Amino acid sequence: MKALQGVEGHVEWLDEPSPTCDVGQVRIRVAAAGLNRADLLQRAGLYPPPPGVSKVLGLECSGVISEVGAGSSWQVGDRVCALLAGGGMAEEVVVDARHVLPVPEGLSLTEAAALPEVYSTAWLNLFQLAGLRPGEKVLLHAGASGVGSAAIQLCKAFGSPCWVSVGSAERLAYCQALGAQ
Repeated sequence: MKALQGVEGHVEWLDEPSPTCDVGQVRIRVAAAGLNRADLLQRAGLYPPPPGVSKVLGLECSGVISEVGAGSSWQVGDRVCALLAGGGMAEEVVVDARHVLPVPEGLSLTEAAALPEVYSTAWLNLFQLAGLRPGEKVLLHAGASGVGSAAIQLCKAFGSPCWVSVGSAERLAYCQALGAQ
């Protein structure tokens, strides 16, 4: 399969062996992949992947499940997006089925590829670490960033008013359109 890797500060399509799909995993035929700061740093040679993780770039992707390992409730043909330790910028990726989410109604596979990393980060920080409850107020710094934008929408959806810090009137208007106070 073809896969993107950071090689000496640039990216190259390289031939990689197709990963095997084991118990509790699914194989996704990748339609789109998100591009994150970690991918850019890895491409530049400044952020090596953790030991044992694919050198293929890509922390999030979307696509269609093409194979299901034993023990997974996913079905071949399901439209999904996934949070990855790496490997999303390839023709296919094998991932733990617990890291896979259905593509929300009304979103394309291209749009869904950008969801897992930012929404998981926002959810972790707001609800799991901070224990945010409906009605509690939130101040988000860098509100117009990817994670900030996701956090605004999550706050709005779960009934917590939020305020933001931003660097321009244009960014403030963007955040207000998403639901920031």
